[in-house]
This record gives sequence, structure tokens and C-alpha cells, in this order.
Amino acid sequence: MSLRIGRSGLVGRASASFPIPGSPEGTGTDLAWIDDFWSKAGEHIFCREDDGALILPPNRVYKVNATAASLIAYLKRGGKVAKLKLPSAEAQRDTALFFGDLASLYRGDEPVNGTVSAETYSFSFTRLPVLGEIALTYRCNNACRFCYAGCGLTKSLTPFLTRRPARPTADYKHIIDIFADEAQIPFFSFTGGEPTLRSDLEELIAYAQQKKLITNLVTNGTLIDAARAHALKEAGLGSAQVSIEGPSADIHDNLAGRPGAFTETLAGIKALQEAKIPTQTNTTITRANLAVIHQMPAYLASIGIHRFAMNLFIPTILGEEADRLFVSYEEIGPYVDAVAKEAKKLGMTFFWYSPTPFCNYNPIARGHGNKSCAAADGLLSVAPDGSVLPCSSWDEPIGNLFSQSFRDLWFSEAARFYKEKRFAPAPCTSCESFVACQGACPLYWRYTHSEPSGFKKT
Repeated sequence: MSLRIGRSGLVGRASASFPIPGSPEGTGTDLAWIDDFWSKAGEHIFCREDDGALILPPNRVYKVNATAASLIAYLKRGGKVAKLKLPSAEAQRDTALFFGDLASLYRGDEPVNGTVSAETYSFSFTRLPVLGEIALTYRCNNACRFCYAGCGLTKSLTPFLTRRPARPTADYKHIIDIFADEAQIPFFSFTGGEPTLRSDLEELIAYAQQKKLITNLVTNGTLIDAARAHALKEAGLGSAQVSIEGPSADIHDNLAGRPGAFTETLAGIKALQEAKIPTQTNTTITRANLAVIHQMPAYLASIGIHRFAMNLFIPTILGEEADRLFVSYEEIGPYVDAVAKEAKKLGMTFFWYSPTPFCNYNPIARGHGNKSCAAADGLLSVAPDGSVLPCSSWDEPIGNLFSQSFRDLWFSEAARFYKEKRFAPAPCTSCESFVACQGACPLYWRYTHSEPSGFKKT
């Protein structure tokens, strides 16, 4: 009885909070601890028999063999390891070792039992998406200078995004059905725009919970008071990610495009925390906050945040504003390392979201995991009108879930263009790191009209 886990790249997006059970008592032939571990962690562990994708929170992806996938499916159906009639002592030992390593991976520890092996990454590592997001509206009460959807901005590469009309509640329930039943993703985010502008947000969260999906809310936090936070909690919201662009009002408000936004965001974070909703933050790194991002860990810790993320501004806007905010791949590395160093000192969890060329900044070597482009691959991104975008920042839909079936769309020629990374700059395709790096973000190259210069040919 062979149970194996293959380890490769990670898909990084918004994170969901999860419980951390203690270490197992033993991993020899003792199986008694497994059912207890599963009772605490099982609802946050997902395995698809369709493609063998094992998905652990917040968004780590592994591959398991058919035996392991079947065993996890058995537990998901309410089965108990204690009731299994394993055919031999060897099978009992393999089961104990497998779950010992699974428990280690779940906790974020290095597995030691030998059931985890490196697996060469390929563009078909998963057949179905790992994460989903629904932009419920492109309306927003802020006017962020770096907004990918052009909310509140006049000069944008993607102005039509703001004109994609929102749909009624029933239509988004249909999208949630697709997420659960066809895409088979375990968790997804409500985004925008600002999703809290929708009065039906709580109804949609509750519906997703009925479908056994874990939800995350990506928000600026400014419209969340104690009553709204309580309503979100009661609806079943799994976690929230709040955008905060600097450690002070002058920096944050400047980037958010509205005086007073910083104070309102802090109040929103406090309301979410008091409602016991697991909350982390995200900061978009631009030229306007680059000099102070190393201060973010200490500031966030001071307001009770222990998990936070950052991403690099990728311009979807034209003109001088984009030029003023732009930070290049060549210079970002030391700043990310400085943030990671401060976070480690404070015992905080830091997520780096953005893909970068390995020749400029290798996220795997620095412990951030593989942040290659997930466009129309690991990510299923849905615009307010049902259009499926390669990612929330990319303005070229591959179809629409209100007029096409998910399978026809997801496995279409348009989707394969992104899955096979045909957009990668020519020098990247001959680089020894291409399969893992995948040329980083194509929107970056579209903006800069350039190509990587530090690649190594195979």
C-alpha cells in the first residue's frame, strides 16, 4: 500500500485562516491519533481525485497518488481510520507515515517520514483551478492610484472593466455553484471594487458556506463597523484580507486617493478582529511607499495583525502616474528580503504574492514558494458580469460563465494560451528556470516593453 505526496510549486493568493492541531503522538504503526487529527484539520484539507491535487491552507498545492486520494476521500465522507481493515502491517505502517507527513505539511513543518518527494513541475500540474475569486462590483469608495480595475481613475489600460455591470444575487449563486460543483475549488475570495458595497454580500457568504466552500473577503475595510463585522461573521465568512498601503495616514491616504481612508481602514480591521474573523492585510508596493515597507511588520504587529502579505504594483494604467508608482523587478528583491527579515524577528507570517523572474528574484530560494503566473491556470477569476479573466488585472476575457459551460471555457484554446505560458518573453522560454518561473507577470512586460536580461539558457 503506497501513499505518496509530490511537492512542487505553490499558488499564492489570498489566505484563509485555519486551526493547527498538535503533533501526532507517534507515526510507527500507531493509527489512533489520525482520526483525532482529522477531526480538527479535515475540513481545511482538500483533495481532488480528478487530478490528484492536495490543497492545504492557505493555498499550498501538492500531488498525491491514487491510493492517498482515495483514502482522503474516504475520510471526507466521514470514514474513520480506526475502522479500516488494512491488509498488512506494512499497509498500517504506510498509512501512519503518510498521515504523519500530511500533518507536518499542514502545520507548515518539514515532513520527515519519507512519503514526500520532489516532483518536477509541469504546466499540467493541476487540471482544475486551485483558487477562485468573484469581483462583485467595480464600484469603490476609494480611488487607489494603482487600481487594476481603474476604479476612480480616468487613464487606464482597462477602463472597460469599470463598465462591466454587476449582476443580481441569483447570478452570483450560480457562479458559486460552478466553483463548488465543477471547478471543485475549496475556497475563494469576494473582491471588487469594494465588495462591502453590496448589500447581499452576507447572503452570498452564507450560500457559499451551504456549498461547503470557505470564503475570504478582500476589502479596504472602510465600510466595516461592528454591526457589519458581526453580520459577516454570522454569515460564515472564513477570513478577511484588508488593504493597507503604509504605516501612516499620509502614505495610505495618498495611495488610496481619499483623506481619512487610513483611519477608517484601521477601524474596519479592529471591527473584524473583535468579531473574531481571522484577518490579515495586504500592501501593494509602489514607489510611493517603497521606502517604508520595511516598517510594516512592526506597525501591523502593533495593531494585532500577525499574518500579512505584499505584492508588487503591476501597471494597468497609462501615463505619468504609472511611471511615478512603478518599481522594477531588478530592484524589488532587497526590499522584500528586508520585510521578510523583520517579519521573522517578530514571529509573523509573511506572504509574498507576486511572480518575479528567477533571474532577478527567486522566491523559492527565499522560502516564499513558487509564485509563477496563475492566470487561467491555478486561478479562476470572475468579473462582475460573469466574464472569466486570466487574472483580475488582465483585461482580455477568455469567456463568460453565463453563456459558456465551465469545462468548455476552462479547457478552451483561449485558456490554453495562458496555461501553456505562450505569453512568456522569448528569452524566458530557453531559460533553465522557465518551467518554474514561467516568465513572471506578462502585464509587467506589456508595460515596460522589455524582456528579462539575467536568464540562463538551457
